[in-house]
Amino acid sequence: MHGLGRRGAAKGLSRLALAGLFIALAVMAVMVWTPAALATGNAPPDITDRANMADMSSGAGPERPAANATSEAVARSVADSVVKTLADAIAARGVQPQDSRKLVLLLNSYEQGMGRVREITDTIERILAPADNNIALRVENLDSKRVSTPEYLNAFAALLALKYAGRTPALILTSDDDALDFLEKWHAALFPGVPVLFCGVNHYHDSLTTAIPQLSGVLSTFSARETAEAMLAMHPGTRHIHLVNDHTETGRAVAESMRKQLVGLPDGVQVHEFPPLPFDDLLSRLATLPQGAAVLLGVYFSDPTGYATTFEDMGERIAEATRVPVHCQVDFNLRGAVVGGKLSGASMQAEALGRMALRVLSGTRAADIPVQTEGVNRFLYRAPSLERWAISERLLPPESTVVDRPFSLYRAYRIQLNVLALLVASLASTIAVLAYMMRRRAASERQLRRLRNLLANTLDSMPSIIVGVSPDGLVTHWNHHAASATGLEATEATGRPLGEVFPRLERLKPLVIEALEDGQPKGGQRQLHPEGDTMRCEEVTVFPLVANGAHGAVIRVDDVTERERIREMMVQTEKMLTVGGLAAGMAHEINNPLGGILQAVQNMRRRVEPGRPDNETAAREAGLSLEQVRGYLKRREILRMLDDIAASGARAAHIVANMLDFSRKADGSFVAQDLHRLIENTLELAANDYDLKKLYDFRMLRIVRHYAPGLPPVPCLPTEVEQVLLNLFKNAAQALAAHPPADGAPPTLTIRTERHHNLVAVTVSDNGPGMPPEVRTRAFDPFYTTKPPGEGTGLGLSVSYFLITHNHGGSFALHTEPGKGAHFTFTLPLRQR
Repeated sequence: MHGLGRRGAAKGLSRLALAGLFIALAVMAVMVWTPAALATGNAPPDITDRANMADMSSGAGPERPAANATSEAVARSVADSVVKTLADAIAARGVQPQDSRKLVLLLNSYEQGMGRVREITDTIERILAPADNNIALRVENLDSKRVSTPEYLNAFAALLALKYAGRTPALILTSDDDALDFLEKWHAALFPGVPVLFCGVNHYHDSLTTAIPQLSGVLSTFSARETAEAMLAMHPGTRHIHLVNDHTETGRAVAESMRKQLVGLPDGVQVHEFPPLPFDDLLSRLATLPQGAAVLLGVYFSDPTGYATTFEDMGERIAEATRVPVHCQVDFNLRGAVVGGKLSGASMQAEALGRMALRVLSGTRAADIPVQTEGVNRFLYRAPSLERWAISERLLPPESTVVDRPFSLYRAYRIQLNVLALLVASLASTIAVLAYMMRRRAASERQLRRLRNLLANTLDSMPSIIVGVSPDGLVTHWNHHAASATGLEATEATGRPLGEVFPRLERLKPLVIEALEDGQPKGGQRQLHPEGDTMRCEEVTVFPLVANGAHGAVIRVDDVTERERIREMMVQTEKMLTVGGLAAGMAHEINNPLGGILQAVQNMRRRVEPGRPDNETAAREAGLSLEQVRGYLKRREILRMLDDIAASGARAAHIVANMLDFSRKADGSFVAQDLHRLIENTLELAANDYDLKKLYDFRMLRIVRHYAPGLPPVPCLPTEVEQVLLNLFKNAAQALAAHPPADGAPPTLTIRTERHHNLVAVTVSDNGPGMPPEVRTRAFDPFYTTKPPGEGTGLGLSVSYFLITHNHGGSFALHTEPGKGAHFTFTLPLRQR
């Protein structure tokens, strides 16, 4: 209030007091109207989407009369305290010491702990240089990412009125949309006439100048087009760009801007977006992107379930999840595996904002400074990511900046190294003379070292464990794989007994002696050894070695675990093909006697049916009436036995028909199928499968069905869908048999069907032991199995995943936690391409 007379100061004091009292009374009214919130003492929930906050804040809790009375008294007490404190502060305004510095208020939308907010604050302070420019910089944080209820915003306004009752800022700076929206409502009451400059704003509209006449700043724009074109130049084979944004208000606005900019990309490049997914599901989808795809990351703070950490953390985890290059739009995502792009950065916008602020503080009206919409974003790329994707810096756009370069000794100590080079040059003549005198010896040493290095490199480059031993069993050679297997380096193992440094090779000593005596390689021996929870198979070969009169042997150990698994799988496949053919033939053969049994039972029932003249005649010839014959049959329960024979035969025929349907090779054409019928047929197959019964009794499981009513026929390959279902049922049953539910609940298999727009989802769940993270991440890998050798090939889930995603164009997902069972969900389109 410098330069005002007492009368002006009094008027200003009166207006400020009235405004402060009005705000405090508004706070009191809000607090009284929401006593339940005060009574519980709970803070408002963390939210990120303002529309969701509005919905949440409007909800009403249950009635609690006693709590309402208490909370109302507390609310009035707090409001009275706020009013008194505010009035005291305003009354004390006239005695506050004068300060000649220009007061600048920086109002951040988010809390100071966020990296973006710290970067903006530090940059503003660096540009303004308060100590040099006679500026008093004050920072306030709205913290709207944590809470933005009307009660909180009203209380925050009252707090600002209290803190700045004694002195009006000369300029207000804001970062991001929420702070500017707050000032749009409260500027006239709190800081009338004070110019406002903003940065990081995505939703600028002309009506803001009505509430804040002296307004300008820097808009947050996204350069999606320039980033995408640069990305296509760096990755020429890219044909699909996948956009990643969250579905908050900001994320939707950024996604809309990116879609508009990316229309009509060259070479027919297609742009895709992900639907709202939980964050883990989004990471799973990203992990399956094929070659020829790339990801363009906008902003991601929270998923549809409300899960959130920070922009930086979310972006880094998204980039780590995928196997294709990830480019970004905002500088806080330039970390981890992200490559870069033309970035909208907090520091760059803050620099532009700081320069605007100096102009306003020097006398330029804020309204005369045009809002800056371009020229702020810059091309930034990370050196480690460029190296990972083999991108030459020559392909980067002009004026690009490369950050996070690896440490260079020359760049760090250029002067010292140049001085050292001069010293070395001055001693060159002396070194040359000494070198000439020692040339022959040096040549011999170099040759020896070269041969040693060549031998060591040759041994290390081989994918086998290579160990050289002397005739008395001492180690003479030790390659890199031997060091990895034992944890001993070559210097530690050389010269020591083989059994001491590599115990599992101790039993090969007789084979080494035999190879030395015969002078012929000895191999073909295989041995098993445990490695964690699995068993590895190794093939051992011993080669006799004679060099310069020194005898010894070389032991080569090859890991043939995968080769053995493939061999066993091929043998098992052949067996299954043979068994399948035999089963189909047996099924056909069983049908013939079944037909005779069922026909005979039908004829026996007809022979005793009343109303047939032939039956009555035959009964009279036997001296009985037909009723007497039927009475005898009923008393002896022969008719019931005939019914049981017919029912059992029909059931056997149904089982045989299911086996034949399952064993038939699919013809490759999609057929509309009743999905619930397919599930029931597969359950019957599972209950009658020989291998399953060998390990467990499938009928001991409790089957829970949650079928969606009115589910339309699904176009599919029936035998493939049955194979997928049978794999899931088998895995669930085996897991429950090996690890029954810990809570004593009955082993339960739950099958759920649902319709989602043009998709049908099938979920198979169990209440078994679940899977740890390391198993869950590899569940769909070919040949990966946690079962003992001989009990599984590790192909069930990988084949099922291929059948659903590749052959049917659906999706396959797994949700599991240790102790909480496993939940497999696959989807099938209702319309096939």
